Amino acid sequence: MSRTRLSLLLAVFAMAVVAVGGFFLAVQPQLAQAAAARAQTQTVSQTNDSSRAELGRLREQAAKLPAMKRELTALSTSVPDTASIPPFIDELNALAAAAGMKVSSFTASDATAYAPAAAAEAPSSNATGAASAQPSATPSASAVPAAPTAPSAVTNAAITGQNLSVIPVTVAVDGTFDQALSFVKGVQNGQRLFLVTTISSAQKSGDDGAVSGTSTWTFGGSVYVLDRTSTTPAAAATNG
Repeated sequence: MSRTRLSLLLAVFAMAVVAVGGFFLAVQPQLAQAAAARAQTQTVSQTNDSSRAELGRLREQAAKLPAMKRELTALSTSVPDTASIPPFIDELNALAAAAGMKVSSFTASDATAYAPAAAAEAPSSNATGAASAQPSATPSASAVPAAPTAPSAVTNAAITGQNLSVIPVTVAVDGTFDQALSFVKGVQNGQRLFLVTTISSAQKSGDDGAVSGTSTWTFGGSVYVLDRTSTTPAAAATNG
């Protein structure tokens, strides 16, 4: 092999070594940086998409905020965080006046801690089987309809005797039957939640002893106090 040919081969080999070395020393780091940049760009794009979706959700919530505040105000008035008996009496007086009646008496007992209602037990299969095994004395067509069953009790784990108080109250109003119906309807749709559980009436007599057309209607039930801080026990004072 001539000297010139050997030099040419060495030059070509040197060029190849330089090209390979340049790839690993210059091109490869650039490619790695480009790949890292693409991965980072994709991550940032995904984060931006998530942020835009969350921002859209927050905008929707912000648009609903005024209505949610109004609902919260109404619910807080219905079940306040203090006894607030004087405002409740004012509301009853206004409802009675709107119905053409007058509140003759009002009493409020001491508050007690709320106790969730126990769920009704389902009838046992043995009792059902025993009942079905007995022969029927009358045809099924004339059988007595089954008595209606009470709805299932609904409870909430967030409402306990530690944050909800029950205040028994009794209000009496004087008026006719229609006026009493109007008053009860107003109570059921009033600002303060008043659960009426008992109703009684007594006929009123006039000065001459004759029976008048009005009666004294007595409604018993409960109002409620919810401690939203959940840091104090139930049974708030009734003079709040």
